[in-house]
Amino acid sequence: MIVDDGTLKVHYDGKNENLVKHQMNAKSVSTSINAIDTLYKEAYKELNKLHKHNVETEIFIEGGFQEGSLWWLFKIFNKEQEQQIRIDSSNNTNLVNQAISKVIDIIKSISINSADIVISEVDDGYAVEIDNKPVIINDLQCALLTNEKIRKALSDLVTPLNEEGIEELTISTLDNSFDEIKILKKEKNSLLVARKHREIVDTGKVEGLFYAEDLSYNPSSKWKFVSVSNPLESFSAVIVDPDFLQAVATNHEKFSKDDILELKGTWIKEKKKYTGNLSTIYTIIEVTNHIPSEKRQRDLL
Repeated sequence: MIVDDGTLKVHYDGKNENLVKHQMNAKSVSTSINAIDTLYKEAYKELNKLHKHNVETEIFIEGGFQEGSLWWLFKIFNKEQEQQIRIDSSNNTNLVNQAISKVIDIIKSISINSADIVISEVDDGYAVEIDNKPVIINDLQCALLTNEKIRKALSDLVTPLNEEGIEELTISTLDNSFDEIKILKKEKNSLLVARKHREIVDTGKVEGLFYAEDLSYNPSSKWKFVSVSNPLESFSAVIVDPDFLQAVATNHEKFSKDDILELKGTWIKEKKKYTGNLSTIYTIIEVTNHIPSEKRQRDLL
Protein backbone atom coordinates (compact mmCIF):
# COMPACT_ATOMS: atom_id res chain seq x y z
CA MET A 1 0.00 0.00 0.00
CA ILE A 2 1.47 3.38 -1.04
CA VAL A 3 0.60 6.32 1.20
CA ASP A 4 1.15 9.93 0.08
CA ASP A 5 2.58 11.64 3.16
CA GLY A 6 2.72 15.17 1.77
CA THR A 7 5.09 17.54 0.02
CA LEU A 8 7.92 19.60 1.50
CA LYS A 9 9.19 22.81 -0.04
CA VAL A 10 12.85 23.57 0.65
CA HIS A 11 14.22 26.87 -0.60
CA TYR A 12 17.28 29.05 -0.25
CA ASP A 13 16.91 32.82 -0.53
CA GLY A 14 19.22 35.80 -0.82
CA LYS A 15 21.04 38.08 -3.22
CA ASN A 16 23.70 35.63 -4.29
CA GLU A 17 24.55 36.46 -7.92
CA ASN A 18 23.99 32.87 -9.02
CA LEU A 19 20.82 32.47 -6.99
CA VAL A 20 19.33 35.57 -8.66
CA LYS A 21 19.88 33.76 -11.99
CA HIS A 22 18.15 30.67 -10.56
CA GLN A 23 21.48 28.87 -10.36
CA MET A 24 23.27 27.21 -7.47
CA ASN A 25 26.57 25.40 -6.98
CA ALA A 26 26.03 21.79 -8.10
CA LYS A 27 27.79 20.35 -5.07
CA SER A 28 25.64 22.45 -2.72
CA VAL A 29 22.49 21.30 -4.51
CA SER A 30 23.40 17.60 -4.33
CA THR A 31 24.43 17.95 -0.67
CA SER A 32 21.13 19.62 0.21
CA ILE A 33 19.03 17.04 -1.64
CA ASN A 34 20.86 14.12 -0.02
CA ALA A 35 20.49 15.81 3.37
CA ILE A 36 16.68 16.02 3.08
CA ASP A 37 16.53 12.41 1.88
CA THR A 38 18.61 11.22 4.85
CA LEU A 39 16.82 13.48 7.35
CA TYR A 40 13.33 12.18 6.59
CA LYS A 41 14.21 8.55 5.96
CA GLU A 42 16.08 8.38 9.28
CA ALA A 43 13.24 10.21 11.06
CA TYR A 44 10.68 7.67 9.81
CA LYS A 45 13.03 4.83 10.78
CA GLU A 46 13.10 6.16 14.34
CA LEU A 47 9.29 6.43 14.28
CA ASN A 48 9.13 2.80 13.10
CA LYS A 49 11.27 1.68 16.04
CA LEU A 50 9.21 3.57 18.59
CA HIS A 51 5.82 2.41 17.28
CA LYS A 52 6.89 -1.05 16.05
CA HIS A 53 5.96 -0.25 12.43
CA ASN A 54 7.65 -1.48 9.27
CA VAL A 55 7.02 1.38 6.85
CA GLU A 56 9.43 2.12 3.98
CA THR A 57 9.91 5.75 2.97
CA GLU A 58 10.64 7.01 -0.56
CA ILE A 59 11.29 10.64 -1.45
CA PHE A 60 10.98 12.15 -4.95
CA ILE A 61 12.09 15.61 -6.04
CA GLU A 62 10.81 18.39 -8.27
CA GLY A 63 12.79 21.60 -8.79
CA GLY A 64 11.71 25.19 -9.34
CA PHE A 65 12.67 28.83 -8.87
CA GLN A 66 11.44 32.36 -8.33
CA GLU A 67 13.25 35.69 -8.24
CA GLY A 68 16.15 35.59 -5.76
CA SER A 69 15.30 32.06 -4.75
CA LEU A 70 15.89 28.45 -5.75
CA TRP A 71 13.68 25.72 -4.36
CA TRP A 72 12.78 22.09 -4.71
CA LEU A 73 9.78 20.05 -3.70
CA PHE A 74 10.18 16.73 -1.92
CA LYS A 75 7.28 14.34 -2.32
CA ILE A 76 7.24 11.80 0.54
CA PHE A 77 5.65 8.38 0.06
CA ASN A 78 5.42 5.66 2.69
CA LYS A 79 4.91 2.04 1.67
CA GLU A 80 3.20 -0.47 3.95
CA GLN A 81 2.86 -4.21 3.58
CA GLU A 82 -0.71 -5.19 2.62
CA GLN A 83 -1.08 -7.26 5.78
CA GLN A 84 -0.11 -4.35 8.01
CA ILE A 85 -2.79 -2.41 9.83
CA ARG A 86 -3.10 1.01 8.19
CA ILE A 87 -1.37 3.56 10.39
CA ASP A 88 -2.50 7.15 10.72
CA SER A 89 -0.31 8.53 7.94
CA SER A 90 -1.14 12.22 8.34
CA ASN A 91 -0.57 12.06 12.09
CA ASN A 92 2.81 10.40 11.60
CA THR A 93 3.81 13.05 9.08
CA ASN A 94 2.92 15.78 11.55
CA LEU A 95 4.84 14.00 14.33
CA VAL A 96 7.96 13.77 12.16
CA ASN A 97 7.76 17.38 10.95
CA GLN A 98 7.17 18.72 14.45
CA ALA A 99 10.02 16.60 15.84
CA ILE A 100 12.44 17.83 13.17
CA SER A 101 11.39 21.43 13.82
CA LYS A 102 11.93 21.00 17.57
CA VAL A 103 15.36 19.38 17.07
CA ILE A 104 16.48 22.24 14.82
CA ASP A 105 15.32 24.81 17.38
CA ILE A 106 17.22 22.99 20.13
CA ILE A 107 20.46 22.72 18.17
CA LYS A 108 20.23 26.40 17.18
CA SER A 109 19.90 27.26 20.90
CA ILE A 110 22.99 25.33 22.00
CA SER A 111 26.15 27.41 22.22
CA ILE A 112 28.70 26.57 19.52
CA ASN A 113 31.21 26.29 22.39
CA SER A 114 29.31 23.32 23.86
CA ALA A 115 30.96 20.06 22.81
CA ASP A 116 28.22 17.77 24.16
CA ILE A 117 24.45 17.52 23.91
CA VAL A 118 23.39 16.33 27.37
CA ILE A 119 20.00 14.60 27.70
CA SER A 120 18.42 13.32 30.91
CA GLU A 121 15.29 11.30 31.65
CA VAL A 122 12.63 13.25 33.57
CA ASP A 123 9.03 12.61 34.60
CA ASP A 124 7.69 14.39 31.50
CA GLY A 125 9.95 12.54 29.06
CA TYR A 126 13.45 13.86 28.42
CA ALA A 127 15.27 17.11 29.08
CA VAL A 128 18.06 18.73 27.07
CA GLU A 129 20.40 21.00 29.01
CA ILE A 130 20.63 24.44 27.36
CA ASP A 131 22.36 27.28 29.24
CA ASN A 132 22.03 25.19 32.43
CA LYS A 133 18.25 25.00 32.00
CA PRO A 134 16.22 21.91 31.01
CA VAL A 135 14.17 21.91 27.79
CA ILE A 136 11.57 19.11 27.74
CA ILE A 137 11.36 16.88 24.63
CA ASN A 138 9.36 13.75 23.81
CA ASP A 139 10.63 10.31 22.81
CA LEU A 140 10.63 10.92 19.04
CA GLN A 141 12.43 14.26 19.43
CA CYS A 142 14.98 12.55 21.66
CA ALA A 143 15.47 9.77 19.08
CA LEU A 144 16.07 12.29 16.30
CA LEU A 145 18.39 14.44 18.39
CA THR A 146 20.57 11.44 19.29
CA ASN A 147 20.71 10.13 15.71
CA GLU A 148 24.12 11.09 14.31
CA LYS A 149 22.98 10.67 10.69
CA ILE A 150 20.19 13.19 11.30
CA ARG A 151 22.53 15.71 12.92
CA LYS A 152 24.97 15.28 10.00
CA ALA A 153 22.09 15.78 7.52
CA LEU A 154 21.10 19.03 9.25
CA SER A 155 24.70 20.18 9.02
CA ASP A 156 24.76 19.38 5.28
CA LEU A 157 21.42 21.11 4.78
CA VAL A 158 22.73 24.47 6.02
CA THR A 159 26.10 24.20 4.23
CA PRO A 160 24.90 26.34 1.26
CA LEU A 161 24.44 29.22 3.73
CA ASN A 162 28.23 29.44 3.81
CA GLU A 163 28.09 30.92 0.30
CA GLU A 164 28.10 34.69 0.08
CA GLY A 165 24.66 36.13 -0.62
CA ILE A 166 22.64 33.05 0.42
CA GLU A 167 20.92 34.39 3.53
CA GLU A 168 18.32 31.88 4.67
CA LEU A 169 16.90 28.39 4.32
CA THR A 170 13.19 27.66 4.68
CA ILE A 171 11.39 24.32 4.95
CA SER A 172 7.60 24.30 4.71
CA THR A 173 4.69 22.15 3.52
CA LEU A 174 2.35 23.06 0.70
CA ASP A 175 -0.69 22.49 2.93
CA ASN A 176 0.81 24.52 5.82
CA SER A 177 0.31 21.55 8.14
CA PHE A 178 3.14 22.79 10.40
CA ASP A 179 4.93 26.08 11.01
CA GLU A 180 7.70 26.65 8.51
CA ILE A 181 11.27 26.06 9.62
CA LYS A 182 13.57 28.99 8.94
CA ILE A 183 17.34 29.00 9.43
CA LEU A 184 19.23 32.26 8.97
CA LYS A 185 22.87 32.58 7.91
CA LYS A 186 23.80 33.84 11.40
CA GLU A 187 22.32 30.65 12.93
CA LYS A 188 24.07 28.13 10.68
CA ASN A 189 27.18 27.61 12.82
CA SER A 190 25.19 25.94 15.60
CA LEU A 191 24.07 23.29 13.12
CA LEU A 192 27.43 23.00 11.38
CA VAL A 193 29.45 22.24 14.50
CA ALA A 194 30.00 18.53 15.19
CA ARG A 195 28.90 17.45 18.66
CA LYS A 196 28.70 14.28 20.68
CA HIS A 197 25.64 13.54 22.75
CA ARG A 198 24.87 11.74 25.97
CA GLU A 199 21.48 10.56 27.12
CA ILE A 200 21.76 10.15 30.88
CA VAL A 201 19.34 7.47 32.05
CA ASP A 202 20.39 7.18 35.71
CA THR A 203 23.16 8.24 38.09
CA GLY A 204 24.52 6.97 41.39
CA LYS A 205 27.49 6.57 43.72
CA VAL A 206 29.96 3.76 44.28
CA GLU A 207 32.18 3.34 47.32
CA GLY A 208 33.88 0.62 49.32
CA LEU A 209 36.88 -1.68 49.19
CA PHE A 210 38.04 -2.99 45.83
CA TYR A 211 40.91 -5.05 44.47
CA ALA A 212 42.82 -3.22 41.74
CA GLU A 213 43.23 -5.79 38.94
CA ASP A 214 44.20 -3.94 35.76
CA LEU A 215 46.42 -1.01 36.67
CA SER A 216 47.24 1.93 34.44
CA TYR A 217 49.82 4.61 34.95
CA ASN A 218 48.26 6.70 32.18
CA PRO A 219 45.94 9.23 33.90
CA SER A 220 43.40 9.03 31.07
CA SER A 221 43.21 5.21 31.03
CA LYS A 222 40.84 3.01 32.99
CA TRP A 223 41.57 0.75 35.96
CA LYS A 224 39.64 -2.45 36.59
CA PHE A 225 38.25 -2.97 40.10
CA VAL A 226 36.69 -6.03 41.77
CA SER A 227 34.62 -5.72 44.94
CA VAL A 228 36.19 -7.29 48.04
CA SER A 229 32.79 -8.20 49.50
CA ASN A 230 31.30 -9.44 46.20
CA PRO A 231 33.86 -10.77 43.67
CA LEU A 232 31.14 -10.94 40.99
CA GLU A 233 30.90 -7.16 41.07
CA SER A 234 33.53 -5.51 38.87
CA PHE A 235 33.88 -2.42 36.71
CA SER A 236 36.44 -0.30 34.89
CA ALA A 237 36.85 3.37 35.71
CA VAL A 238 39.02 6.42 35.20
CA ILE A 239 40.55 7.84 38.41
CA VAL A 240 40.41 11.64 38.67
CA ASP A 241 41.78 12.03 42.23
CA PRO A 242 44.72 14.45 41.63
CA ASP A 243 46.58 13.55 44.84
CA PHE A 244 46.45 9.84 44.10
CA LEU A 245 47.48 10.30 40.47
CA GLN A 246 50.42 12.45 41.53
CA ALA A 247 51.51 9.81 44.04
CA VAL A 248 51.36 7.15 41.33
CA ALA A 249 53.28 9.31 38.85
CA THR A 250 56.09 9.92 41.38
CA ASN A 251 56.19 6.25 42.52
CA HIS A 252 55.01 7.15 46.03
CA GLU A 253 52.22 4.64 45.45
CA LYS A 254 53.35 1.18 44.34
CA PHE A 255 51.08 -1.73 43.62
CA SER A 256 51.20 -5.49 43.66
CA LYS A 257 48.70 -8.28 43.19
CA ASP A 258 45.79 -8.33 45.69
CA ASP A 259 46.30 -4.73 46.84
CA ILE A 260 43.06 -3.12 48.01
CA LEU A 261 41.89 0.43 47.39
CA GLU A 262 39.15 2.20 49.31
CA LEU A 263 37.24 4.20 46.71
CA LYS A 264 34.58 6.85 46.35
CA GLY A 265 33.11 7.51 42.95
CA THR A 266 30.09 7.97 40.71
CA TRP A 267 28.40 6.08 37.89
CA ILE A 268 26.27 7.25 35.01
CA LYS A 269 24.05 5.03 32.89
CA GLU A 270 23.84 6.52 29.41
CA LYS A 271 22.96 5.84 25.79
CA LYS A 272 24.77 7.13 22.73
CA LYS A 273 21.49 6.85 20.83
CA TYR A 274 17.88 6.86 22.06
CA THR A 275 17.18 3.43 20.57
CA GLY A 276 20.71 2.18 21.30
CA ASN A 277 22.24 0.05 24.04
CA LEU A 278 22.76 1.19 27.61
CA SER A 279 26.27 1.60 29.02
CA THR A 280 27.52 2.51 32.49
CA ILE A 281 30.39 4.96 32.95
CA TYR A 282 32.29 4.85 36.27
CA THR A 283 34.51 7.64 37.59
CA ILE A 284 36.58 7.40 40.78
CA ILE A 285 36.55 10.78 42.51
CA GLU A 286 38.71 9.89 45.51
CA VAL A 287 41.02 7.10 46.63
CA THR A 288 40.77 7.32 50.42
CA ASN A 289 43.08 4.44 51.30
CA HIS A 290 45.58 2.03 49.75
CA ILE A 291 46.01 -1.25 51.59
CA PRO A 292 48.98 -3.25 50.21
CA SER A 293 48.53 -7.03 50.26
CA GLU A 294 51.77 -7.49 52.22
CA LYS A 295 50.41 -5.24 55.01
CA ARG A 296 47.24 -7.34 55.25
CA GLN A 297 49.33 -10.50 55.45
CA ARG A 298 51.45 -9.02 58.28
CA ASP A 299 48.27 -8.00 60.13
CA LEU A 300 47.08 -11.61 59.98
CA LEU A 301 50.27 -12.93 61.61
